[in-house]
Amino acid sequence: MLSPAELQTLRTALATEPELARLLQTLQARAAPLLLTLPHVPRVKALLSRDGGFCPNDGATLGFDPWSPERHRCPRCGESFSAPRHHQNWARAQHLWLAERAAELALLAVLTDDARARARALELLSAYAELYFELPNRDNVLGPSHLFFSTYLESLWLTSYLAAAVLLRGAGALSESLNEGINRIAEEAANLIGDFNEGLSNRQTWHAAALSAIAVWFADEELARSAVESPTGLVGHLADGFGADGLWWEGENYHLFALRGLMQGMHWARALGFDLLEHSDPRSQFRAALLGPSCSALPDFTYPARRDARYGVSLAQPASLELWEIGRAWLGGDEQLEAWLRALYASPPPAFPPEHYDAWLHDAGRQAPAGYSRSQLSWWALAAAPLQPLSESVPEWQPASVLLESQGLAVLRHGDAYASLECGPAIGGHGHPDRLHLT
Repeated sequence: MLSPAELQTLRTALATEPELARLLQTLQARAAPLLLTLPHVPRVKALLSRDGGFCPNDGATLGFDPWSPERHRCPRCGESFSAPRHHQNWARAQHLWLAERAAELALLAVLTDDARARARALELLSAYAELYFELPNRDNVLGPSHLFFSTYLESLWLTSYLAAAVLLRGAGALSESLNEGINRIAEEAANLIGDFNEGLSNRQTWHAAALSAIAVWFADEELARSAVESPTGLVGHLADGFGADGLWWEGENYHLFALRGLMQGMHWARALGFDLLEHSDPRSQFRAALLGPSCSALPDFTYPARRDARYGVSLAQPASLELWEIGRAWLGGDEQLEAWLRALYASPPPAFPPEHYDAWLHDAGRQAPAGYSRSQLSWWALAAAPLQPLSESVPEWQPASVLLESQGLAVLRHGDAYASLECGPAIGGHGHPDRLHLT
């Protein structure tokens, strides 16, 4: 994902930019336990079931602890439970978390010449090169998969797994046998993902990102062109998935997930020579997509619980913050994005602890901080673009009343008072027939 020139630029920036250095320290702190102990690699395929991962006493979602494969604690009643279906549910998050850790360790290895990080990353890549084909492509819910029950989860996993592989291959650290093992995974995944096209869906953004990563791995120009330029590729999703008002057509709950998949794909596409932001129209659409959630955000910086969205989900957490940080860097600075970011960083801590998010598990097993800062983002925020210092002269964030026509949402604001009403025609898919929803 990073050329030798980009790596050298990043090393130079780390030596001169204190905020980048603090983020690097965060990554090293996250990696420290893995350097001492190899975490458990599940030998099972993730399973979606009615009871796996839920407390039998009160129905609450059991907590995910990457260091506890058999005992799973309920955050509501405090009891811990152990059962095969709980373990198979835990395996979903664990496979994703381990791929994140492999990418994080690989970046640390190439940036700091950390031999222990390199060895552990190679160990994780090797473990999955052996395990991947042992797990059957069956018991699926949304498309084919070896490790999971849905293709989009396989795509999430693959973007991190191949990031680790590409970084270490660039450093000359992959053995011939491991390189071949990764080839087999990438080839199989390309067939699975390519044969399950979900059209204009938030999940398809991740399929396109994964296919872009596979194209980088194989230097496959034909696959790259399809993953980037097709109607269900990155360009198609940027143009048609995000409306003129910037919001993803399926609503806020899916907006950030789709935006993250799109941006990961854009990062891979850059390595292939495709720059989606070089022309004004896609650049303007991307900026609108970045700012879309700010238009409907509640005064406490959560998004409204309409359609599939849960109540009290904060926009001021690292999984979201780093999208605006990276997007701002790609656009070359933007006063409105800066004001939005400053308001988020200054907002009170979220009322609810962040729930685990399949696309961002970096702090799993660690105590949640009291507040969030730029030093708590992920390895991808370090690799995708150097963090730009926030300007001291940016005006205060002032959200306005707005009619989001393509979303079918009217928002009225006055100070901290907020009212919104869904209107317009019904939206299919995840839209649900709940028009006239009032917040």
